[in-house]
Amino acid sequence: MYKLIYYTHTMIKFILLGFLNYSPMTGYELKQTIDSSTSHFWHAHHSQIYTTLRKIEQEGLVTSEIINEEGRPERRVYTITSTGKEILKEWIDKPLKTISPIKEELLVRLFFSAQRDRQSVINELKYQRDLHQEVLASYSLIQKTISNHKHQVVADIENESKFWAFTVDMGIKYEQMYITWINEVIQHIN
Repeated sequence: MYKLIYYTHTMIKFILLGFLNYSPMTGYELKQTIDSSTSHFWHAHHSQIYTTLRKIEQEGLVTSEIINEEGRPERRVYTITSTGKEILKEWIDKPLKTISPIKEELLVRLFFSAQRDRQSVINELKYQRDLHQEVLASYSLIQKTISNHKHQVVADIENESKFWAFTVDMGIKYEQMYITWINEVIQHIN
């Protein structure tokens, strides 16, 4: 359990450093950015983001500054430090030599479903298939719009968007595989 919690903290740390490497942002802006991008493959709760921001600020990887603007609430803006950039680069440059653990509730439920009513299992699988088809549709939409994404703070948008597109392509292939697998399981249960 400790290893998984540590791994989650580490991934959120690098996600935050990665986005702050593009531009200084508030915690709220980071949450919005994560929700519209990396959350498709690595989700972060609001509380995890702020807890991690405090930790990486204590580690000297980011700094923060309170910005007061008339008529608006104060904002804490985080900026990556040179040490943070070095740590991010070291992490990106280090080859990944493990496979991330899978946590999939549907597989756990299916594993123990031999005693369940067959039609209930099929109905659950069909519902899950519909959910995965919705995600597939959203990824397809993202894929169509990603090349048109104009993020003024990303210096080399063409190169960055190419790598963003790789992750969207993986999401599409994953959802297609998942839908195919669900259809096969339904056929075998019938």
